[in-house]
Amino acid sequence: MRRTRRSGFTLIELLVVIAIIAVLIGLLLPAVQKVREAAARAKCQNNLKQIALANMSYESAYGKFLPGVGKNGCCWGTWMTPIMPYIEQDSLARLYTNFGGLDPLPRYNAGANLQVTQTRLSIMTCPSDDPQVWNLSATAILTKHNYVLNAGNTTFFQVGYPLGCVGTACTTPFGGAPFGFYNDSDLVSDSPTVYTNPPTNPDLGKMGQQFAISAIMDGTSNTMMASEIKQGRSSDLRGLTWWGGSAGFTTFIAPNSTEQDVLTGGICVVPPTENNPPCTTTSTTSRARFIGARSFHTGGVNASMCDGSVRFVRDAININTWRAISTTQGGETFDPADAGG
Repeated sequence: MRRTRRSGFTLIELLVVIAIIAVLIGLLLPAVQKVREAAARAKCQNNLKQIALANMSYESAYGKFLPGVGKNGCCWGTWMTPIMPYIEQDSLARLYTNFGGLDPLPRYNAGANLQVTQTRLSIMTCPSDDPQVWNLSATAILTKHNYVLNAGNTTFFQVGYPLGCVGTACTTPFGGAPFGFYNDSDLVSDSPTVYTNPPTNPDLGKMGQQFAISAIMDGTSNTMMASEIKQGRSSDLRGLTWWGGSAGFTTFIAPNSTEQDVLTGGICVVPPTENNPPCTTTSTTSRARFIGARSFHTGGVNASMCDGSVRFVRDAININTWRAISTTQGGETFDPADAGG
């Protein structure tokens, strides 16, 4: 009687096929990840481009760039509010009240303003990061975002280091910035007295200074407009760009530095908890209130320039070059090749 041969794989053949498939997947996966990251980086650059164009449109309308924060500091709105009509968010802009005002009127985290600050804006969110929120209360869950304006080369107080220095006594002179933040403050928080309305502190109402494009003496193509930060995990307030203390960045530390951000007046959740970058809430005369540029992109951060262009800046950029491209009146020249991307 004729025997029929059974078709199919033997166990050894099946294991060989599985091994080959596993090797192919192992070879393909890094390529897929690279393509995915390239797409995320391109989307992030487009977001920064749109923010840059919106700021330029604002400048065309008002003759000045956006304010980094409202005129009374941290808590009554940041540049996120006046930019809204220029990023197709007119309805949110109309909802926000008391921009730049004082108590007892609404802050960014109260009243009708919560309808705005609980809204996630895709144009303000880098796809390489995971969207985070700040659970302020059961009824106030505020969104965090990734893009911040350039506050210069030192601190959000926008003065030289060490604090209180004058002239040649400054080891790191402040070279100007295209956006105003906590200028005219007490160099500790926002102001030396409790917020009141009407104000009793003569320094109130002077923060968030606005500048015309003509004030950028170093040239618009040589001066950064905006860059990235990581959204803080848990209660960490980095990325809460509705709040003045997280609405900007400075170049005092390098991109994606392992050095600490200084979240004076905010909440800092230190690593390894929640995978946040290093931070502290304590300002010193040599390291006062600031946040450095950071991203989840491999090897650097995206940054838009004051002429509307966007560049990828490598982590390995020379620190003096990095600081130079943040200043408006430092007198430096800048070769785009120095950024490394």
